[in-house]
Amino acid sequence: MVGWQQDYEKNRMVTLAAMIDRVDQEVGRLIEDLKKNGEYENTLILFVSDNGACPYDRKKPLLNVEPTNGDISLADSTGWSWARNAPFRFYKQNQFEGGISTPGIIHWPAGLKTEPGSIVETPTHLIDVLPTLAEISGSKIPDQFADRDLRPVSGISLLPLLEGKELNRAEPIHLQFSNDYGLRDGDWKLVSYKGQAWELYHIPEDRTELNNLADSEPERLKQMVEKWKAMSKNVLHSGKLANPKISPAIIPRAHREWTKYSDSETPPDFRKQKTTQIRARKNTKMKQGEGIIKLTFTGEDPGIAMDLRDNKSLPEGPYRLSFELTTDGKGSGDIFYTVDPKNILPRGERITFPVNGTEAPQPVSIELKTEKRICLLRLDVSEDEGSAEIRKLQLHDAKGRLLKNWTEF
Repeated sequence: MVGWQQDYEKNRMVTLAAMIDRVDQEVGRLIEDLKKNGEYENTLILFVSDNGACPYDRKKPLLNVEPTNGDISLADSTGWSWARNAPFRFYKQNQFEGGISTPGIIHWPAGLKTEPGSIVETPTHLIDVLPTLAEISGSKIPDQFADRDLRPVSGISLLPLLEGKELNRAEPIHLQFSNDYGLRDGDWKLVSYKGQAWELYHIPEDRTELNNLADSEPERLKQMVEKWKAMSKNVLHSGKLANPKISPAIIPRAHREWTKYSDSETPPDFRKQKTTQIRARKNTKMKQGEGIIKLTFTGEDPGIAMDLRDNKSLPEGPYRLSFELTTDGKGSGDIFYTVDPKNILPRGERITFPVNGTEAPQPVSIELKTEKRICLLRLDVSEDEGSAEIRKLQLHDAKGRLLKNWTEF
């Protein structure tokens, strides 16, 4: 590794270490306050880390900067992410243990029936936290709410584990982020990396997932795949996930946003893309032509984004964003925008609008109530997989004058 990259990687880990130290100090302050007020013994504290270190190196390297400066934001490092997830493999978003497994610490002296310092290896999930807190506190999870169609909570109470008993989970733990899939059913784990060939692991004997048993356990593999599909359909209510397209495995694994290590003595040139143009966000495929923006959504949190920071001729607000939307999906859409060039999306303002999902184009007109010049703009018209067409995507000033037409190609 060349000199500049060594320095950059050291700075990235110094930043993380500083963040961990700050968390440690603030947790300490919380503990001191609980003890001071006599609430420490009967307070349930669940401490978990985020799942899987992030490998996506999406920013230009910032060299010779103070890593603990709050105004400095460094990109993630693939190398450090692998080290932080070790001995498990892969990263955040992937459904291998490196992407989903996190230790958890439960403190509750007045309520725990287990021996202090006990280690419980029963797999649990964050979906279990709400049912656990509800049972402990004697609360009822509502099954109806005004103007909402509530679905049953998927998790189960972990109180039996806290009482030193066995946990009986009727359904496996379903795992999915975009086109990374997984299923944990007892001792067995099903995984698909980026929609590629299903893999099967026996976790008690192979926690690091090095011995793929898909070929030697074909019936178990088939049953677990069918279970994952059934849960996708019946729990996630996703017909597309219930019939995923699985492609052959590509070895070695690769991703265009993983850190690139080279022998170059100079950092890579992150050339600025043309601003004011439309960029498809993650899980979004975009085609433009004949006054139409055609979008295909392949996973969660899709949409498009527009960068207006270099458009010096753009006047100050307020503005009105308007477009015609055709989509088969129903629900709600979001518009995010920033007026501070240092802010990145989705920080800033958020406006939600209904998505009708009708065959006829739905006219949408949203007022952006700001007196400052807009910098970044993001449009999400879907919450999950699907497709949409956008026509007449325009930005006007308060007097109705056209400032930008993104569908004029």
